[in-house]
Amino acid sequence: MRILLSLVLTCLITNTRADVPIITNGKAMAIIVTSDRPSQVASYAANELALHIEKATGIRLRIAKESESSRAASHLFIGDCEASRAAGIDVKQLTPEAFVLRAQGNDLFIVGDDKNDDPLDADTRAGTLWGAYEWLDRAVHARWLWPGEGGTFVQKTTSIVAIDVNETVPMKLFQRKIRPGLGMESEHPAMGFTKAAFEQYSRDQTVFLRRHRMGRSFPMGYGHAFTDWWQKYGNEHPEWFQLREDGKRGPKKSTSRFSMCVSNPEFRQQLVTNWKAKGGKFINACENDILGTCTCALCQGLDGPAPADYLTYYSPSSKMVGSRFVSDRYAHFWLNVQQLAAKTDPDATVIGYVYFNYFQAPTSGVKLNPNILLGFCPSGGFFPRSDAEHAWMKQQWSGWRDTGARLFLRTNHLLDGYCMPYIFVHQFADEFQHAARNGMVATDFDSLTGQWSTQGPTLYVASRLHVKPEASVDDLLAEYYNAFGKAAPDVKRYFDYWESYTATHRESLAKSFEELQASRWRSFAKAAHAIFSLECFAPADAILDEAAKAVANDSEASARIEFLKLGLAHAMLCVRVASQLTIAQPTATKEQTKALLEELIAFRRANERKGIANFNQLAWVEDLSWKLSDETKQAPDLYP
Repeated sequence: MRILLSLVLTCLITNTRADVPIITNGKAMAIIVTSDRPSQVASYAANELALHIEKATGIRLRIAKESESSRAASHLFIGDCEASRAAGIDVKQLTPEAFVLRAQGNDLFIVGDDKNDDPLDADTRAGTLWGAYEWLDRAVHARWLWPGEGGTFVQKTTSIVAIDVNETVPMKLFQRKIRPGLGMESEHPAMGFTKAAFEQYSRDQTVFLRRHRMGRSFPMGYGHAFTDWWQKYGNEHPEWFQLREDGKRGPKKSTSRFSMCVSNPEFRQQLVTNWKAKGGKFINACENDILGTCTCALCQGLDGPAPADYLTYYSPSSKMVGSRFVSDRYAHFWLNVQQLAAKTDPDATVIGYVYFNYFQAPTSGVKLNPNILLGFCPSGGFFPRSDAEHAWMKQQWSGWRDTGARLFLRTNHLLDGYCMPYIFVHQFADEFQHAARNGMVATDFDSLTGQWSTQGPTLYVASRLHVKPEASVDDLLAEYYNAFGKAAPDVKRYFDYWESYTATHRESLAKSFEELQASRWRSFAKAAHAIFSLECFAPADAILDEAAKAVANDSEASARIEFLKLGLAHAMLCVRVASQLTIAQPTATKEQTKALLEELIAFRRANERKGIANFNQLAWVEDLSWKLSDETKQAPDLYP
């Protein structure tokens, strides 16, 4: 231990620059060092470093405790320890989840703000782990394309040098969240994973999300806040609830959804009273999952004039048709609640959703403040969009930002596309980056469908933007494509084909969903065959054949091409089933569809451990889209 501390102190005196040798010509020059009692995060980070360095070089670095003396040429100090403190790194001075990268003498320090808890838990602050991933990104170009070993790419090399660095890196967003989509349950489980395969998939995806630094600096709760209020308060205080057009308060039926009378001062006070009893810094003031519908004079008196383009970008069947524009009443509601809470705690933050008929920016000039945090949650606007609609969406973000509130992206757009090669990566990235340039403080995307083999570029860029929001989308896509070696140009051409196909079929897609009464995220499998005809797959399949030839002598790249080919084959099979089994066109007999359905299930069994897709999520969509037999209600492990 004295040897290590002496080395650190000597470096402080004698060196101002340091390039630290880690691996030199296939020989280990460093060891990884943690404190004698490292946090769970630091231990995990040390192992992640060793794993990826070995993948890049074939050399597994030793991991040692700080008290173990060492004659190694260099040390990678991971997490808070005596050596890092001697080097002047004080973790108590770091902002939540921030980390320090510092090369000093022959040592590299990777030290961050950590919580000593499960490193894979999204609520565990893991600054040291983020630092490890940042260094791996720079040193060996580590890229995590999709979950699992096959999706992990590092640059092969015989030497690694940690170049001179002295940076303190804070998190750009205090919450970085793509909901994992692991909780979807179908009444037809035979269509999904077996239990063991699901456990593996879940673990691999959780690791993937943490490698992309998904997590948050502090826990906060929000969501539709008043779903149980009628049961709690309806009898005594019906005036707290929506005034319906028939002159009555509350839901039409006990099971119906309802909105609140947000102008009622006693309702606002009760919300603050409940918050004070519970404690914490955040007040959940997100309206229920319904339009704002109160017709009382006080609520309507807070409304601003409806913009001329209020309903321009909603379909004729949208819930929005015929609705009143109510953004201003909700802005006043959040402001009034925040002002009430500030009397108890000036730092209290009110969380709301801009949603449904209170999504478009206010028009009355109402001004909010940073203690109001709003989730940007369009009830439409799925990709691909027309240029005009896309510009309109960004205008709404800017309009809410101009009120002075803080904003986070809380969209449902990643739920779209089923398992089809449905690519909208450039528009998605443009919206994300517009938000990032204009005050975005957090994200919460609902949800990750896990269609890695058909929608990989979109999912990769969506993840990567959380780390590099300023990066060119084409540069991020190049990271993805370059992992395919000499087939990179072909893989780019393959996904360009699908992005172009998705964009050019925007209008026919919308028409198909209207005609088949399908939901973009819940029952896409109803319309899959109408949007993706079997004929459209042939050009894409030919491109992948060319890609496979280009990397015939590269086993790693060949395996990644095979991953894409499996995804394409699965998508084609799903289209064939959809054309026969859709609820909207139930023309086929059970005998006609049985063979196709069994072929699909057999394909999923054979490939369920390859990570090409979240089959449980697909089973959930198919349950709502297709007429399935009682046989598919069996457990996957028992299905013949």
